[in-house]
Amino acid sequence: MMPKIIPAAESGAPSKLLLTVLLLIALAGIVLFLGPMSVRIVNIGNLFGLGCSVLLLCYVIFHKQVHALIGKIRSAAAGRILLAVLAVCVILGVLYCLFLSGLMLRAAYRNPQEKPQAVIVLGCKVRGTTPSLMLSRRIRAAYDKLNADPALIAVVSGGKGDNEDISEAECMANELTRMGIAPERILLENQSTSTSENLRFSKELLDQYGITGNLLIATDVYHEYRAQILAEKEGLPECYAAPAHTSWYLVPTYWVREWFGLSHAFVFGT
Repeated sequence: MMPKIIPAAESGAPSKLLLTVLLLIALAGIVLFLGPMSVRIVNIGNLFGLGCSVLLLCYVIFHKQVHALIGKIRSAAAGRILLAVLAVCVILGVLYCLFLSGLMLRAAYRNPQEKPQAVIVLGCKVRGTTPSLMLSRRIRAAYDKLNADPALIAVVSGGKGDNEDISEAECMANELTRMGIAPERILLENQSTSTSENLRFSKELLDQYGITGNLLIATDVYHEYRAQILAEKEGLPECYAAPAHTSWYLVPTYWVREWFGLSHAFVFGT
């Protein structure tokens, strides 16, 4: 009797088309998450993304051995339970990340219901006295809003960090003034060292000036949702986005890092 030939799809082995797609995804992920490391940007975002991409590449290369190992594990009842638990964890993890991504996009692009009274510009790295690329783009996002509405004021928020000759707030104020925004429209908050403090100390400043209406937050697209969550926690009025552009090659790294930042905020509130 001739042995029965089991098609690849039926045996659980991936098809050549699927392997090709997974290979391309793995290689793209490795390139995208390694890219920022070449400019000394290393954080949990690109480390996690790079790790997942390398694991996917290993699966593509060693898929036969992987499926053989899975077959052995499935031969025992405990093994089947373990594989089921792992599968559920992976599926829930993917769904969680997709859910967070949806919330992040919604927060970045929803429109204010009422005219905002101020824009809070969240601090970022200053190189000496010059804004980093990310900070300069937050400044630009704030400037666009300020230029479009002469009644809007700015709260520039950020203290002086290591290797910074001036505070982030002072750097932002200098840039906005250079771009043509009147100094009297700019309030400086130069003591904060974190996003939570940015917002807490900005609220104290806004309260001093009697500003209680809707606000805008100038920060990167991926960061808007967490900033709005923390703003609500600090008792600020309704906040909306003044999203800053992020270089495309940095988006995957910082987007993934934000999943961890949001999870931390959900658990610890900061």
